Parts: sequence; structure tokens; C-alpha cells
Amino acid sequence: MTSQLPILAVAPLLFGAFAVTAGRFFYRRANYAVAALALAASFSASVLLAVSVLTQGAQVYFVGGWPPPIGISYVADPLSALMLAFVSGAALTTFLASKTEIETSYPLKNSAFYALFLLAVAGHMGIVITGDAFNLYVLVEVAALSGYAILAQGKDRAMLSSLNYLFVGSLGASLYLLGMGYLYIMTGSLNMADLSAIIAAQAPGGLVGVTALGAAFAVILAGLFIKMGLFPFHSWLPAAYSFCAAPAAALVAPLTTKVMAYVLVRMCLSVFTLKAAWSVPAINSLVVFLATAAILYGSFCALAQKSLRRMLCFILLAEVGYMAGGVFLGNRAGLTGTIYHIFADLLMTLCLFLAASNVERATGGRFADLGGLFRRMPVTAAALVMGGLSMIGVPPFCGFFSKWYLLSGAMAAGSYGFAGALVISSLVNAVLFFRLFEIGFFGRPGAACGPDEAAGQARPGAVPLFCDEMPAARLAPLCVAAASLVAMGLLTGDFVRLVADAVLPPGLG
Repeated sequence: MTSQLPILAVAPLLFGAFAVTAGRFFYRRANYAVAALALAASFSASVLLAVSVLTQGAQVYFVGGWPPPIGISYVADPLSALMLAFVSGAALTTFLASKTEIETSYPLKNSAFYALFLLAVAGHMGIVITGDAFNLYVLVEVAALSGYAILAQGKDRAMLSSLNYLFVGSLGASLYLLGMGYLYIMTGSLNMADLSAIIAAQAPGGLVGVTALGAAFAVILAGLFIKMGLFPFHSWLPAAYSFCAAPAAALVAPLTTKVMAYVLVRMCLSVFTLKAAWSVPAINSLVVFLATAAILYGSFCALAQKSLRRMLCFILLAEVGYMAGGVFLGNRAGLTGTIYHIFADLLMTLCLFLAASNVERATGGRFADLGGLFRRMPVTAAALVMGGLSMIGVPPFCGFFSKWYLLSGAMAAGSYGFAGALVISSLVNAVLFFRLFEIGFFGRPGAACGPDEAAGQARPGAVPLFCDEMPAARLAPLCVAAASLVAMGLLTGDFVRLVADAVLPPGLG
């Protein structure tokens, strides 16, 4: 049974999407339960797979029984297996917390949303576990097309923002595919393990002097940076995540940028090898420069925002800079920090966007309307505080440890600009979140509370504001996400030993 776990982590989502689509013609009321069951089955298989890999070693599954280079392989090593568990867990948490929100945001299309939700999660999970470079492109498109559809079903400029995302995302995917085409012409294989061996043989000294390999690497990097939203390829991200419905933002924001950062790490580790990926100093310096600019740009733009979700979107831009820059610092500490930050930022973004969803439903999400938040929504406010402290980098939250590794790697590499940007970003985050805490704790509510507001209905002309906390069904997943920030921080040593050290080559400085 354990040999089938790699495919069992993804298959329930595909079958669930089909069942939900068919179910809308028969018994629509069961669709939420079917989708939740599919997500729960995927999460259970992912956890079992992670336990098996961490205790017994990596597993390889040949889809359809066809081995590479003809067939597609799913490879579960400590990094990919644990990433699967985090992605599926985050998706399940979001789905359970968003039932009411989905029904109100998509009253006539909730079955379509469930199917797209499952396909988006399946695409992200397939990206994580696939061992085939072309299959990765296919799964990127599955995740992206599903994401475009659910992001478009929002308010105001949601459709236009999603269309812009589609154009930019298609460019990124095309560049990745072009780079893979170069590699296929040179190597005759698309299996990542084969590519790594062939590239190591063709370029034993690195990419310098091997023009075609260097061009392929550069084009693939450009495609991945666009998909990640790294400055200056970031223009699609704030608008796409700001205008969509809250459940869509809570799914896509924690997963997409982190999974694409994972792909960046995987390309450097498992396809080109670190020796080749770090062999061109100009590329290293350029990526670290762009990452530094992304951190500063995202942080200072966040200062100018007047709504919670918009602020989080620009903070997310800065977090992308953390992960991209850490990969190309050229040392073990920086790469460890990137790997750890992928997981930590997934949890932090999940917690903050779920809390923002509750706040938006109660107040609309504008800073001017957040007065009295701590008194009226104490659990949501507490989760918001925990997410904010982790984003600032306060121990024992996980955000502190990822920044520590990244800062150590920057100092060891002599990248003092990147190190300074990390420090400035933390200080700006402190200003952002403590300003938010001040408004929520000391500010006055925007309107008096009456019976209608307590039931979630605002009086005409009054600021919509809940008097009581959200229902337990929404709070329980949020509390799990908030508690995971501390748990991840306390388990940092085990994570580095079992995951980062397991996938990084020995002797890496």
C-alpha cells in the first residue's frame, strides 16, 4: 500500500473534481461533502507518505507502470513529501474555514468552485511530486488555469485582474517550456534525474562556456520568476489577490508563490545541480539584486495601503524576494533558509489570509473600520497577532528562524544589501502590524451594534460589523493555522535535519 501513496496523494482530488462536476446535475447538496472528503483523503495520503519517506527513504512511483524516460515518474524525497503534506493540509484548512464564504461568494456556482478548487490543489501537488520536466509544465498549467477561473469570480476589477494574470502567467509558462525545449534538444530526455546526469556530464565545470545550457537555464529562471511574482515581474499579483473572493485568495496566495519557489529550488538541486546553477556569478548577482529590490519594494508599498488584504499582498511580494534571493546566495545557510521559508511562509500566509477573510466579512477590511476588533473578534484578532509576529520575525514563531538562516547566508556570502533589506523588511513589518494592532485594540468601532449586526446583517447606512466572534467552524481551522506557526518554530532543528540536510549535497559550504 505504501508504494501507491505518491499517486494516492493526487488521485482523490482528480476523482473528486469529476464527482463534484457530475454531482451538480444530481444532488448538489452533497458536493461540499464530496470535495471535503477528497481533500481529506489527499491530506491523509500525503501525511502517510511523508512519514514513510522520512523514516524509510525516498520513493519513486511510475505512473501507469511505465518507467522513464518513456513514462512519468513521481518522486517523493523528504522535501517533496513534506511539501505535499503542507500543501494538502493548507488546502483542507482553507476549504473547511470557507464553507459559508463560498456559499455567499458563489451562490449559483459553488459546485464549479469546488471542482476548480480541487483541480487547483491537484495541480500544485502534482508540481511538487513530479519527476518529469514536461509533466511539470502541464501541471503548472492545470494549477494556473484553475486559479485564473476562481480568482476571476470576485468583485470590482476581479475579471480584469485575472485576465492580466492569465496573460503574464502564460508568458511565464511559455518561457519555462521554451527552456525545457532547449534542454530536450541537447539531452533527449525530460526526466529530471536523467537531465541532471546528462547536464553534469556535458558541463562538468558548470554553465560557463556551454552557451545552450546557460541560455536554457536563464530562460527557465525568467519563466519561474514571472510565475513567482518576483520584482519586476510582479504586477499581476497584488490586483489578482486583492479583488478576488476571500476563499480564492486564501487558497492561491499561500500555495502558488511557494510552490513556484519550490520549483526554483528543485531546478537548482535536481536538474542543473547547485554547481552548475551557481557557476555564473552574473546570474547570482542579478537574482540577489532583484530579490533585494523585491523585498524593499513590497515592504514600502505595503506601508501605503489602506486595507488589510491589499497590505498582505504587498508583503507577499517581499516574501518572494526572500525565497528567490536565498537560493542564489551560493551557500548552505541561504539555501536552507529558502527551503525553510517556503514552508514557514506558506503557514504564515495561510494564517493571515484566513484571519483577513474573517475581518473582511465583519468589517470590510479597511483600516479605518477595524476599531474595536480585539474586543469584538478576540480569536480572529489573536490569530492575526500571531501571524503578524511571525511575519515580523519574533521568536519562537517560524518566521524568526527562516530569517535567521537567510541573514546568516547573506552575511556569509557578503551580500550586505540583501541582509540590510531583510532587516528593513522586518522593521517595516513591525510598523505595519503594530499600527494594525493599535487600531484594533484602541480604536473605536465605526457603528453601534444592533440585533441585525449580531446576525451578520448591517443596518442601512451603518458600518457592517459583527458583535460576536465568527462561528466555531471558521475559527477552528484558523486556530490550527495559528498554532502551526509556533509548532513549526519549535521544530526547526528537526526540520533542518530531516528535510534540508537530507536534500542538500554533503560538503556544501
